Amino acid sequence: MTTKMTRTLAMAVPAAAALTAAALTATAAPAAAEGGKFMTVYSMTNGPCLAQIDASVNEDAYPESAAFTVSSMMWGVGNCSLPVTLNWRNTDTGATGSVTRTANGPGYWMNDGKSAIFSPGVGNFTATITLGQAHLPEPGMVHFTIAKYQG
Repeated sequence: MTTKMTRTLAMAVPAAAALTAAALTATAAPAAAEGGKFMTVYSMTNGPCLAQIDASVNEDAYPESAAFTVSSMMWGVGNCSLPVTLNWRNTDTGATGSVTRTANGPGYWMNDGKSAIFSPGVGNFTATITLGQAHLPEPGMVHFTIAKYQG
């Protein structure tokens, strides 16, 4: 058992180093995204994994609500997690808030359904995301609008 785990770890460490090197060479500059999708981000995690994070905001999730969806692919040799926080600002009222979802791995993970829905109010919004570990590139900013429910 120890030999098998050592062999697995010996194979995983070079793969993790290669993924880290690839992520560190990414030079895309942050920009405002269209359609509520943030740039793909590569990140360290809480635990022995590296993660690819894809996040988006869907303004048509539910009346007067939006959905913050996070999907991740984590490569590693043990349990790992990564908090991903959506920081929003209503550009009409100045109200701010945040919503955090925690991706878990290794493997593929995605939140959806009710776990993605949040209600920041009605108006025009800008949003950024922050990750709980070092990451590249910066994910940029998205714009979204939540209209008043017309019944």
